[in-house]
Amino acid sequence: MLKLWLTILVSALLSTASNAPHWYHRNKNTIQSIYDLTVYPNNARVIAGGAAAVPPGLFNANATGRVTPVGEFNGFQDSIEYFWGLAPLPTGVPPNGVITKATLMEFTSGCAQVAASTVYLRVNTLNPDNSTGALIGTLKQIAFWHFDHTGAVLKYDAWIPNLDPFTSLLFGVPDFLSPAMENTTLQAVCAGQAQRCVGPNQVYADADACVATLSARPFGRMDEAWGDNVCCRFIHLILAAIRPEVHCPHVGPTGGGKCIDIPYNQAYFDDKQLFGSRDGTFDCETYW
Repeated sequence: MLKLWLTILVSALLSTASNAPHWYHRNKNTIQSIYDLTVYPNNARVIAGGAAAVPPGLFNANATGRVTPVGEFNGFQDSIEYFWGLAPLPTGVPPNGVITKATLMEFTSGCAQVAASTVYLRVNTLNPDNSTGALIGTLKQIAFWHFDHTGAVLKYDAWIPNLDPFTSLLFGVPDFLSPAMENTTLQAVCAGQAQRCVGPNQVYADADACVATLSARPFGRMDEAWGDNVCCRFIHLILAAIRPEVHCPHVGPTGGGKCIDIPYNQAYFDDKQLFGSRDGTFDCETYW
């Protein structure tokens, strides 16, 4: 009798899962596909190929989102730069970490236009033969998603916790925020911008001028990367490899409208300006 009851229960559960609406599976597959492209070498192909390398249907052309604590992103190009342009590439320097697996740990979608997810991005060392090495750490992202009529992401609001300790693991140092690492990072930002921000995109007279300018700025934190600080410019230096004409000003002395100090209530709660709606953006009762 118990065996029969268990068989009926399992059958019912399987039936329920298989009868989920088509949009439930569509939304889940879209989110998984977005994160799968952060896995190396998928991210390298997107960085090299740009928008043309992104499979159609993942992001709406007008996709808009916020990723705390990194910033806000407007449009398809901004969105693909964040999701894949900031995914680590091999450096050749230990620990030489890349994302090796994206696991959708939690997912729910109560209607066609809204879903919520938690993903774990596993970062491992990369061996010389491109095989996966030792685990470095796991990056977590929690997000709400709003889809358009076709199932492409139109709006997103995401959060990455504990970026400070994760960055220490990624760089293989005890404390990314130590004075020694702060100086090393500042020097690297200034040397990097001298290579990437050239010609019409030049923002400092030279690397020394960059060091003098940024030494007078706060270093910041990866857990609070918005602001007129070095951490923010470090992030935009990575993106400058993709679109220097856009991101070099963010690395520059003025911050280019991105690496600037913004009041707390404006930076984190400007939903009406960012999403076009003060409330209900990620609510199943709010339709397209």
